[in-house]
Amino acid sequence: MAEQVAVQKERKNRRKTALNPAGNPLLWCKWVGYLFWSMAMYFAQMAKPPDESLFHRLMEMGVARHWNRDLMTLSWFFMWLTVLVALGGLLLNGVRLRRRDDRMSIGLMILVILTLIAMARLPAGNPIAVFWSHL
Repeated sequence: MAEQVAVQKERKNRRKTALNPAGNPLLWCKWVGYLFWSMAMYFAQMAKPPDESLFHRLMEMGVARHWNRDLMTLSWFFMWLTVLVALGGLLLNGVRLRRRDDRMSIGLMILVILTLIAMARLPAGNPIAVFWSHL
């Protein structure tokens, strides 16, 4: 009897480690989601047109006024991947709510909200917005 209790405690402790993907899949969903979100924000920042500086005004040089649509489309793609990973993690979290001390992952909820706000604020990479702008 004591051996069974010790084995159960050892299994429970092994499940809770961060490096065990089968034991903590929500942590992996968060890491992958925030990695995708960071990549999307990096590509969105790189696609943004440069600001006009004092040097540009003094030399009467023009600055590009358009966003790089290829990078914005790539950013849009990573935002969708972020939403899919985060919603998958929330679905997995909802299925695993069995014990009294289980909670919904606030980090994944924040990730979905941040991504949806970013998708609304950066419509230049949105393929639908691009299609409507060409009509």
